Amino acid sequence: MAVVYYIKAAVSEYTDKENNPKKKYSTIGIVMETKHGLMMKIETIPLLQLKGGSIMAYLNTPEDEKKSQEPAPEAAPVPDDLPF
Repeated sequence: MAVVYYIKAAVSEYTDKENNPKKKYSTIGIVMETKHGLMMKIETIPLLQLKGGSIMAYLNTPEDEKKSQEPAPEAAPVPDDLPF
């Protein structure tokens, strides 16, 4: 299955050196080509960015073949000493 798009969403905001507001984008999933058509895989949901119950995301084409074949990064382990 070949990656057709990377799904990217704004996950935070910051100001650059000239005090211009900027957004930081993170890959939250992929769209891949399967024998039955396009399939979307959501790997993470940026809950802090929910506005009105929805998230706006971009579909970006892979920049090169090597990058599109890299596995998604593993999620950070959850600590065992959480108070709940």
